[in-house]
Amino acid sequence: MTIPSSPRRDSENVGITRTPQPSPSLAARVVSGAVRLTLHNALSFGSTALGWPLPFGAIEFAAQALPAPRGLTRTAVRLPHARAQLLRARGVAARTDRVVLYCHGGAFLCCGISTHLRLMDKLSEFSDSPVLAVDYRLLPKYTIAMALQDCHDAYRWLRTHGYEPEQIAIAGDSAGGYLALALAQRLLAEGETPAALALLSPLLQLDPNRPAADGPMLPHSSFAALTALIAAHDGVLYEPLEHIEPGLPPTLIHVSGAEELAYDAQLAARELAAAAVPVELGIWPGQIHVFQLAAPLVPEATRSLRRIGAFLLTAMSEDEEPESVA
Repeated sequence: MTIPSSPRRDSENVGITRTPQPSPSLAARVVSGAVRLTLHNALSFGSTALGWPLPFGAIEFAAQALPAPRGLTRTAVRLPHARAQLLRARGVAARTDRVVLYCHGGAFLCCGISTHLRLMDKLSEFSDSPVLAVDYRLLPKYTIAMALQDCHDAYRWLRTHGYEPEQIAIAGDSAGGYLALALAQRLLAEGETPAALALLSPLLQLDPNRPAADGPMLPHSSFAALTALIAAHDGVLYEPLEHIEPGLPPTLIHVSGAEELAYDAQLAARELAAAAVPVELGIWPGQIHVFQLAAPLVPEATRSLRRIGAFLLTAMSEDEEPESVA
């Protein structure tokens, strides 16, 4: 039976809008099974070797060989310490009064614009907005603090190019979700609040002491190994969930119900709601971590991105004057 996707108020957590999702499709089940047999096992081994000089950049390098989505426009942007690209899906105007700043995932270690290009293309399409993708500095050569600075520099680039805070939305997946929330908190401390925040399977706690879950992609052992690596490079760990305050932008969180990070997502929703921040939580049963990367193969991935795009578009368009009707 298909569960209606209309939002409802959570009866146990006042202030949270939960969006019920259907049971996983056949395509989602196939992808989940394949990922469990491959990536899950690879990450189980890899978590024991994070301190080794592994070729983390090979994933992004290989992704560069994949064809770009048809009609996607890419413009290089130079930041003080990193690179970025301004992406526009087919049909999106070269200049709009809205833009999405996107922080890609990859455990702060790998991935980049090429690995997430199709996801960001669909996000641009569904939000009818350009997407500024940040190719931030990565562990182990750099620190998370430097990655966050690169994301902050990207936001400042948008501000110097004429975008107001209410015209900018911030989004990110996995480790990029951490950076997106941490960036919104830094901006709040500076007196600015973007239009909205969208978090996809966000990693929001560096402390690995969360309830373990045998997700189809991420083994529990990988979180402790990542925390140890981060602590060795950054020293003091910044925990975004310990800095939730009123004034943060309206937030949409989509996460797989089968992954360990569902705990982070639900805790974040409760903390945001307690701080009177409008928050919507969508838990998608049986999906892989950041299942939106599987669009259009997995129909739930496309539906999620469509909902996220609509959420961001609405948030960035609230102050626009309605178009006149001839």
